[in-house]
Amino acid sequence: MASKAKTKAAKAGEDNMLKINRKLSVYISIVLTAIMFVATVVLAFYMPTLLKYLLSLPNSAGEQLDLAPFQKTVVYVAAYAVLALMAAGLGMLFALLLLVQKKKVFTVPAVELIRYISWCLIFMGIIMVALTFCSAIALCVGAAVIFVGLTVRVVKNVIEEAVCLKEENDLTV
Repeated sequence: MASKAKTKAAKAGEDNMLKINRKLSVYISIVLTAIMFVATVVLAFYMPTLLKYLLSLPNSAGEQLDLAPFQKTVVYVAAYAVLALMAAGLGMLFALLLLVQKKKVFTVPAVELIRYISWCLIFMGIIMVALTFCSAIALCVGAAVIFVGLTVRVVKNVIEEAVCLKEENDLTV
């Protein structure tokens, strides 16, 4: 009997281990999103130096990557496009979190923000996949980002359906 009580107590402790209240969770998310946005803007200023360093690294065979000037231009344009999409996505995520804070989750504006965030992720992933000529890891990263974008689209579809049901329910009452 005592072991069952200990098991129940341990299970209850596991359920509450990482739980924080909703308001604090939203606040933390807003702060982290703002920090990420600022970091993205700062990264934009250091992007040329970072890209120069990354392009100078040897590949897995120990050989120097020899890119033509137009390929380097493609890499720079792609990097800034990804940064722009990231900044846009973070801005929309911030706006979405403000809607969550106001308890306006199941609304058309929230669905639109989620839709745009998913497209930002998908386009970021496509750009990364296109950079596979520079590094094979770009394919893996791009595929992962596309997967996250598709997952966000599914969540958008679920929330969009909930909005429709909520509107039908509001009309019925």
